[in-house]
Amino acid sequence: MNQPSPHALPFGRYRELLDQDYRTLADLVHPTLDRPVPACPGWNGEDLVRHTAIVFLHKAETIRTGERPSHGWPPVSVGSLPPQALLAYCYARLVEQFDSHEPEDRAETWVPEDQTVGFWIRRLTHETSIHRFDLEDAAGGPVTSMDADLALDGIDEVLTVMLRRGRPDPAASGTTLRLETGGDSWDIRLDATRAVVDRHAAVNGQAMVRADAEPMLLWLWGRAPEPASVPEAAVELRERLSRAL
Repeated sequence: MNQPSPHALPFGRYRELLDQDYRTLADLVHPTLDRPVPACPGWNGEDLVRHTAIVFLHKAETIRTGERPSHGWPPVSVGSLPPQALLAYCYARLVEQFDSHEPEDRAETWVPEDQTVGFWIRRLTHETSIHRFDLEDAAGGPVTSMDADLALDGIDEVLTVMLRRGRPDPAASGTTLRLETGGDSWDIRLDATRAVVDRHAAVNGQAMVRADAEPMLLWLWGRAPEPASVPEAAVELRERLSRAL
């Protein structure tokens, strides 16, 4: 299959990083069960763990059955498990599906041009990385630095995969915002119908935000303050992303 973006990692590397962040997340379950999660107002650690587990199981079932589960979801018997056991059970079901398929095998997604298991390998690696950050943040201890290549790919994924889930915005400004990190860039045109992303476009007076990859990714996900002196279009982008994530 074609790589989903110029920044995509080999699927074996996604799997390594997914397992790594899962183990860190799993070790934080008990210490954070009653701790508030700063990035998820109203949620404590247990809420976040249960959410993450059910996402794992939902995608495992989507791959296994060929369609998104709907009726009777999530199963009551699974949802009644304690949070640590629930997370372990759901992750095992997800890994079972990843191990029994090739990345190019078909799986339903919301991106018409990428209906593959590989989509979910990439998507859930990023999902787990963000929620690992959330639990470390809730625990109040040190936060693990992201893999640099994953952070760069995460910027691409949140702009080209997650942002497209958002609804049309009649109040959109139509402005083009340029994000730059290192030698990479994305131009996002904030149209009313959808946000259009163009990689590595020519510089042409666009409003611009520059930052290192990890803080930029965490800002896009609403997990870090906005970079200094951002233009109004950056605030608009974050608002639009907040409705899509």
